[in-house]
Amino acid sequence: MKVIQKSGAWLWALLAALLLTVLLTATAFAGDNDFRCWTVDARQWTNQGYQSEKDGVWYLFLPQDESPADTVLSFSGRVTAASAGALDREGGTLTGAFADRDRVTLTLEGGRTETVCLRQSSLPSLRLTLNGTTLDQIHQDKDVKYPGNDLVLTDGDDVLTGTVEIKGRGNSTWREYAKKPYQIKFSKKTSVLGMPAAKKWILLANASDDSMIRTRLVYDAAEQMDFPFVTEYQYVDLWIDGQYLGVYLLGEKAEIGKGRLNLQDPAGAMFELDNGFATDEDHYFFEGRLNSYFALKEIVEEDDEHIQQAMTNFQTAMTRLTTALTSQGWENLSLSQLNEMIDVDSLARYYLMNEYVLNGESFFTSFFWYQDGASDVLHVGPLWDFDTCMGNKNEKVTDYNASSTSVLMKKMLNIPAFYQRVQELYARYKPLLTGMAGQVDGLRDEIGVSADLNYLRWSTLGTANPKPGGTPFAPTYDEAISRVRTWLTGRANAFTPTVRPQQLGYYFNASRTVMYLTYSAPSQTSLRFAVWGEQDGQNDLHWYQAKQQNGRWVAEVPLINHQETGTYMVHVYNQNGLPQGLLDHGTVVVDNLVQPEKPALKAALSADGRYLNLTLTGGSDLTQVWFPTWSEKNGQDDLQWYEAKKQADGSWTYSVALSRHNTTGTYFIHAYGNNKKNLVTHTTAYVEKIPGPEMRAALSADGRYLDVTLTGRGDLTQVWFPTWSQVNGQDDLRWHEAARQTDGSWTCRIALSDHSGTGVYFIHAYGNNKKNLVAHATAYVEKIPGPEMKAALSADGRYLDVTLTGRSDLTQVWFPTWSQVNGQDDLRWHEAARQADGSWTCRIALSDHSGTGVYFIHAYGNNKKNLVAHTTVTVPQPSQPSQPEQPPQPVRSGMQAVLSADGRYLDVTLAGRSDLTKVWFPTWSAVNGQDDLRWYEATKQPDGSWTCRVPLANHKSAGGFFLHAYGNNKKNLVAHTTVSVSQVVSPQVWTRLHDGGRYMTVTLTGRSDLTKVWFPTWGAANGQDDLQWYQAVRQSNGDWSYTVNLSQHRDKGTYFIHVYGNTRQNLVAHTTAYVS
Repeated sequence: MKVIQKSGAWLWALLAALLLTVLLTATAFAGDNDFRCWTVDARQWTNQGYQSEKDGVWYLFLPQDESPADTVLSFSGRVTAASAGALDREGGTLTGAFADRDRVTLTLEGGRTETVCLRQSSLPSLRLTLNGTTLDQIHQDKDVKYPGNDLVLTDGDDVLTGTVEIKGRGNSTWREYAKKPYQIKFSKKTSVLGMPAAKKWILLANASDDSMIRTRLVYDAAEQMDFPFVTEYQYVDLWIDGQYLGVYLLGEKAEIGKGRLNLQDPAGAMFELDNGFATDEDHYFFEGRLNSYFALKEIVEEDDEHIQQAMTNFQTAMTRLTTALTSQGWENLSLSQLNEMIDVDSLARYYLMNEYVLNGESFFTSFFWYQDGASDVLHVGPLWDFDTCMGNKNEKVTDYNASSTSVLMKKMLNIPAFYQRVQELYARYKPLLTGMAGQVDGLRDEIGVSADLNYLRWSTLGTANPKPGGTPFAPTYDEAISRVRTWLTGRANAFTPTVRPQQLGYYFNASRTVMYLTYSAPSQTSLRFAVWGEQDGQNDLHWYQAKQQNGRWVAEVPLINHQETGTYMVHVYNQNGLPQGLLDHGTVVVDNLVQPEKPALKAALSADGRYLNLTLTGGSDLTQVWFPTWSEKNGQDDLQWYEAKKQADGSWTYSVALSRHNTTGTYFIHAYGNNKKNLVTHTTAYVEKIPGPEMRAALSADGRYLDVTLTGRGDLTQVWFPTWSQVNGQDDLRWHEAARQTDGSWTCRIALSDHSGTGVYFIHAYGNNKKNLVAHATAYVEKIPGPEMKAALSADGRYLDVTLTGRSDLTQVWFPTWSQVNGQDDLRWHEAARQADGSWTCRIALSDHSGTGVYFIHAYGNNKKNLVAHTTVTVPQPSQPSQPEQPPQPVRSGMQAVLSADGRYLDVTLAGRSDLTKVWFPTWSAVNGQDDLRWYEATKQPDGSWTCRVPLANHKSAGGFFLHAYGNNKKNLVAHTTVSVSQVVSPQVWTRLHDGGRYMTVTLTGRSDLTKVWFPTWGAANGQDDLQWYQAVRQSNGDWSYTVNLSQHRDKGTYFIHVYGNTRQNLVAHTTAYVS
């Protein structure tokens, strides 16, 4: 914020002269005759006079901080007399003439008179001076941005100054009204009138709202209705280049950002359902099931990749929702099922606010949505655009908009679970909605006399509203306010979330075995009734086709299909005409029922607790029977239809494997006969416990295999055992297919040579497909017997006899061999021969190599990339009789590797080779050859040694490590060593439940080296159907943490939490937690 400084008198005089020159050439604002008037305030801001088209008076509009008594009126034309004040004819000024609302008559040469009136603003005053453009130029194209304009905002003693960019905004308001809306943008985030700091700010003209309070009424109420973000607005009077433009609402732009719509995912985005202007945007799509266009409005990371990702995410989520809403049984969607697709409360709140004020555009345009990445559901909001509501488009207080115009809301409101939630939220927010009528006068007082200034500037009261269908503007401002108050008062008495005409009737036959439903809807061509008893939900749901009789629709309902007394639920559906879908619903009462003989269905738990044995009796006349079965938990998401087998006694039976449902509690079983529409009878069963599958993993006698067995899942057709070691996450993950045994168990022998190292091994069991987790186990491998390799000099000294034992599993072996002298210049690959005892041998001729000294021999198996063992041997020099025996030569260089104190690094040192200019330490673990080979460049120390710290996290596991030293280039081997690491310090994952088990905090320690961490989390029940990826937050001590809202998951019991680092492919740790 800058503070306005006082300038010298000479500067003021210069500015006044320049402004006078501009004003004398301006004609647009002043009128067509040769008389114009203006004022210049103490800050050298000019206020131009405006001649009213109605009464011909010249009005001068003063900001809040300017005193009319101190005003100096300047004018053009020769004024000879003034009815008040001191007239300076030569200077063209008038002083001491004005108080607020006073009118002064000026007489010009020739006798013509002009009347001048000063009016003072009661609101904060926002003044913009354009640099390099004009207001007319801005009005030519609302999308062109004009930077570098001066801003002064005064509110009492507070003064804000700055430089802003300005552009037009809006659609119909910009096109249809002379009073235009604008957007301004600061160069940095700036707080305005106490509102949260931001760069972009909106100036709403309220040109179509003659009261200028409708938008504020809505947002003031919405701030208390739990919306995640509600735009905040303050009234201001606006001047641009000295022209007074009236009362505006200055407020926050609906955009993504901290303190506004706070999205975190790079592809987090806000969309607008806009059937008027979406195709003008760069990125939009058409959703056919809703018959609506959606446009991308805001995104966290505005680049092509994330824009495409956001479009795909949103379209996928929207398709999932609309597919569910247009599929059979959509009206039976539960609240939990809906919340898996859309934030139900966000839509319900949006509906209540827009429907209460009858915002006719709310479900056609300016309907905002957002989604925070692919794993997020759809959300509705923020609220926007309320200038045409509350009777401003001839809406009656008894009207309803959403249920008749919005395809989405017609569907949603006819889902009982959603409708009930709307009713619950309405009960909570009703005092806020019905209380809006009581806020009208307070907003009228806040605008104050500035309302008069606005309508002196814009003579629209008493005229037609340019917006198509708009209510004509009130003849006075007080009348405009009164209309809003009256409408809201009437709405408070008339509104309920839905209004449904009661056209449903019923009667019984004489024996009370048949109920006849009737419905009055002469314009419809085909109707059906859905009927079920209130007891036990919809387990006796039946559909009945209606026929026309005597001008009404009548359907016959045999009560044998329902078999209960009490309240029945009845829904009336239209099949062919418009509107499609649910027309009406109601209840009827059956108080007496003649019970006919009926079939009986029994469900008994098997002795082992793994099956429900179902038996239907009394249905011997049926030709085919099905038993649809599902558990109470999560509705019918585990519904399975089982075809029964008819027995010799006429009964129908089937054994249901509970593993196909995998949940305890109440089970619903129906019996349908002959076809899947004819419900015969139904029953329930209670399953207290399902014996879980058992999985065991035992180390083989030779220590080289894990023998894995899964029991208790003989119902499966295929089983896999994905297996990996704890070290380095899932980098050694292998899927092993199990074999089914005669007793129904599944077994597999897993070769540890296919995996990495010792320690904890994780083994999961997946059944039928690789998404259905059925069990899991762990095993601990303390030691894997390693291969042994020996090299011995032959008796004649001309050969090396090399032997590899302990790797009989290999199919081919090579022994690459070279001497230490001159690096690997004499490297040769020698193929070994397999012996009867499973060992591999080879005789290597020293004549194929160079000289004496140390020889390196490696063993590679199956391919030339899989190092399985290595050794060294020394070939002595031949004896020289003519020379005395030489003492042993000192070693020129020495290499050692030491485990760091924290167990996470190898500190490697090469001594005695100060002559080298560059050194590398290639390093790898003994497990799986060189698949984890890394080259580390060493640092030369002052004493001539070379050192490097090797992170063990870059390698696989505990056990043996090989370290070589290469000098000057990567072909010159100068030394090597090995080291054994008994244990690699693993990261730790901790979980903590709190707030009554509603939240779980997950913490990862020991991996401060990571740059990004995710915690994928899911419940054990139903596989990974509730999988959520949570991005962790790095703590000051290097830990990573995130608090999981368990309401995002459905399950109790065991939860799996994995930890991925840097990328979503790099598993670094995992744990489990139990939620009771």
